[in-house]
Amino acid sequence: MSLRGFIIRRVLYIVPLMLGITLMNFTMINVSPGDPVIVRLGLIQCNTVECYNNAYNREAIEMGLLSKDLYTVPWFERYIDFVSNLLHLDFGRSWYYEQAGQGVEITELLKTHAPYTVILNLISFILSLVLSTAIGVVSATRMRSFWDRSLTVAMLLGYSMPLFWIAKLLMYVSYNLFNFTGVTNKDAFVKPLVLNPNFYKYLILPTLALTLGHLVFMARLMRSQLLEILRQDYVTTAKAKGVPKRGVIYKHAFRNGLLPIVTIVGNSLPGLLSGSVMVETIYGWPGLGTIFLQGALFRDYPLMMATNTIFPFLFLVARLLTDVTYVFIDPRIKY
Repeated sequence: MSLRGFIIRRVLYIVPLMLGITLMNFTMINVSPGDPVIVRLGLIQCNTVECYNNAYNREAIEMGLLSKDLYTVPWFERYIDFVSNLLHLDFGRSWYYEQAGQGVEITELLKTHAPYTVILNLISFILSLVLSTAIGVVSATRMRSFWDRSLTVAMLLGYSMPLFWIAKLLMYVSYNLFNFTGVTNKDAFVKPLVLNPNFYKYLILPTLALTLGHLVFMARLMRSQLLEILRQDYVTTAKAKGVPKRGVIYKHAFRNGLLPIVTIVGNSLPGLLSGSVMVETIYGWPGLGTIFLQGALFRDYPLMMATNTIFPFLFLVARLLTDVTYVFIDPRIKY
């Protein structure tokens, strides 16, 4: 099978997979305990039962949970509506975020908040990839040296720390050293962002937290792969032929060790977004992670479905790109 045929087949596989994923998520969200209408009512003041019932019915109708005849709309009908809107890239309106008396369109929320998450995750991913490669190469080529032992201990300590703990620890250290917690305020997002120095100042700690959170695992993987390849016979033969050490590492060992690393990197891309939920919440970063968490806390079903649709889709796309990348790294692989 040609590479083009493989890509077409994998893209076609994504469609039934996404249908199954959305159906499962939609069912689990709707059968979970709790009433989103009560959350939506919030601080509405009602002194009588009739006033409360009228407010409840009004909000439930607006949310699509009740028909105008006050009959409960079955969940499968709402799911069909969700899929129909999804085909037009429409996630509906948020139940929590309102403007001018009605819910904000979720696509507008995504357009507003996505750039902040993309900037944060892109910088973190590049830094973690570059640093993990450098650390892995140094540790593997200087095995059992002072640098190898020190980096191994540091990686083990970092690997044992949850991401939210790393973010809190960085906040504590920064406050004691620079009297700066990293929690954002409105001055950080005055546009244009490129010319706003406060934006870069408040970007430092969230980026550092995400980078450290993903760096340690990738560095350990790089080290283990290079150590295994450096023991192979063809590497020993290259050394015996007088190939310089740099050539042995980067021309022979490094490239052959990229396949498992590309797999991990491809799978970690959606994980960066999920990790940014915690980091963005801790530092008040107005990205997708913040609004997704608030959507879950306030039972915003449309926003929760947007979250549970985007993340699996990104994972499937990342897996496809990973498999395609194999061909360019190792020409022996055929589809």
